[in-house]
Amino acid sequence: MLPLETRKSLIVRLKNEQNDSAWRDFVCTYEGFLQRLIQRQGVPERHVPDVTQQILLVIAKSVDGWKDDGNAASFRRWLSAVSRNVVIRFMSRERKQAGGVGGSDLIAVLQTVEAAPDENSTRHYEHELIVWAAEQVRHEFLETSWRAFWLTVIDGQPVEAVARELRVSPGSIYMSRSRIMAKIKARIADVNDS
Repeated sequence: MLPLETRKSLIVRLKNEQNDSAWRDFVCTYEGFLQRLIQRQGVPERHVPDVTQQILLVIAKSVDGWKDDGNAASFRRWLSAVSRNVVIRFMSRERKQAGGVGGSDLIAVLQTVEAAPDENSTRHYEHELIVWAAEQVRHEFLETSWRAFWLTVIDGQPVEAVARELRVSPGSIYMSRSRIMAKIKARIADVNDS
């Protein structure tokens, strides 16, 4: 199956919540994609329509914050991150509300549960989420501050080496990193809350 081709014009039209035509096109194009993502994350079949609806609501609230990162499948990666957040919140609520189940019902439930993601998958997801949120706030910072942040936090280069390369003090790099990380954490919290 060929990957979905994201139409930038559709994304722009989605930013207007009142554009029913754009939302119909979006749902027709992406509903199956979102449902497959949800199912792969272990949501029971009976809950897939509800979780899909929750994801669409989050997308409606946050699509104006999406920015193309210039890489292939940027929008789909963003959709995947949004859906993972919604599924995680849904599954957390379900675990808290789970009642007692026994007998053949318990066996049926246990057969639908996927193994917990391994530590590498969790780290990869957290890294993707940070990179996505970083791109959302990038325009708020000077290019030198941004490069210092990216090289030391994302690429993992030593602060001293980056300070020499950019001709800034290590202290200014630590200050920039702190301000940028605070903005990134706030952006992730906004997405998680919505």
